[in-house]
Amino acid sequence: MTARRYAVLAVAAAVLAAVLWWLSRDLVPVEAPAVDPPARSPILRTYSDPWLLLAATVSAGVAIVSATLAVLRVGAPK
Repeated sequence: MTARRYAVLAVAAAVLAAVLWWLSRDLVPVEAPAVDPPARSPILRTYSDPWLLLAATVSAGVAIVSATLAVLRVGAPK
């Protein structure tokens, strides 16, 4: 593969990683803890889906490796 193809793959994998990370996050309402004075509304906590986070991590790894290969291919003799 050429350096340009590795670079395009790196950008696509990085964008995919960011989208998967964004999709993995969710706000979940939970009951407020018993405090004085009592809280009247539920608290929003962040929940992350582990499988989407794993996919985002793998995609980020592919982006890093592809970017490294693109840089190495640019400097390689033809």
